[in-house]
Amino acid sequence: MSRLYCRLPDGLGPSGLAYLLLFSNLLNYLDRQLFLSLFPLFRLRFSLPDLTLGLLASSFTAVYVLVAPFAGILIRALSPGALISGGILVFSAGMAITGLAPDLRTLFAGRMLTGAGEAVLTTLAPVFLMKRNFARVQGTGTGLGIFYAAIPVGSAMGFALGAIFPRTWDFQYALLIPVLPGILLSYLVYRSFEGTRDDEIRFKGKGHVREGFFKKSVLLSFFVQSAITFVLGGMAAWISVYLTRVKGMGLSRANFFSSGALFVGGLSGILLGGFLLDRERREESGAWGFRTTFGGLLLGAAGIIIVLAAPANGWLMQGLILATFGLFLGTVPVNCLILTRNPPLVSAPLMGLSLLISHVFGDLPSPSLIGWASQKSSLDHSLGFFLLVPVFSAMMAVFLYRKV
Repeated sequence: MSRLYCRLPDGLGPSGLAYLLLFSNLLNYLDRQLFLSLFPLFRLRFSLPDLTLGLLASSFTAVYVLVAPFAGILIRALSPGALISGGILVFSAGMAITGLAPDLRTLFAGRMLTGAGEAVLTTLAPVFLMKRNFARVQGTGTGLGIFYAAIPVGSAMGFALGAIFPRTWDFQYALLIPVLPGILLSYLVYRSFEGTRDDEIRFKGKGHVREGFFKKSVLLSFFVQSAITFVLGGMAAWISVYLTRVKGMGLSRANFFSSGALFVGGLSGILLGGFLLDRERREESGAWGFRTTFGGLLLGAAGIIIVLAAPANGWLMQGLILATFGLFLGTVPVNCLILTRNPPLVSAPLMGLSLLISHVFGDLPSPSLIGWASQKSSLDHSLGFFLLVPVFSAMMAVFLYRKV
């Protein structure tokens, strides 16, 4: 135990920090979906027009993508434990402010603070997981896959909480549910970093962010992640509308299909993607996950086509699960293109830039573009174009740069 790189809280074992970060990431995504699921109630309570409601959602994303690159740069100056535990504490404070906000200004402040804290966690946690015993014991892909499994699981938990919380005057207090667990996790993460040898974790290796940015592997990761985020963002915003308007499905059933596909397809895709990456790397030391990523994009495209072509009582659920599964299958491999091919001092800011680029060119414009095209033609045609073109573009890029 004396050879461990950090002093973990009693009883957590050598993988303790990784599981703490996993639970923190669960709260991260639970909060995002929980808040969005309560959107209609916030609109009524604060008498918000649609534009202001949209700006409220965008305020979180704007701060999130702006803070992420700076979080990666700060790792050169501040201790890892202080940064990551501080990020968890900040987004917990943001959730508390949002849950107690008496007016619109405070509500905006809470969401912006939450976005800043979550940006720090999602930027830096994967960098450290690559250097922990957890990643080395479980395998790089599997260890990282367990961390990213929080995306579908936490989102599904948030959606479920939003669905069951009473539609009463106190609905806003639902946002306080993750606050105390977040504060506790912040403390435990900070404790787990005590005694860390900074030269071991912060950081062997040299390099400059500018050099890393222009590597083919990094540019490929940026492009594929942006394409996948574009499609997932478009699906999240419009799939329930599509199922009700085009397929004639009831809203409750449409939401069940959407959340069920996200949970089943997303969870299985991420975990299997990490496992398959490890297997590819065992077979060929320089492999980055080409087969896994390309196959996932192919399955994602097939699932989207099934959803668009299937009748209302046909294979809609199976198509949604297949599409979500395929799109999430490449999550771990394309992130590992950054994490495994650069030293931590370079990969940390690159992960922040990846978040910035994938959101700015991904789920930030895709809902609006799909809505604009839907008005010009039809929602059916709009979804077909804006979901399939990015997937096929990513497939072409992966195939052309399969040897990076």
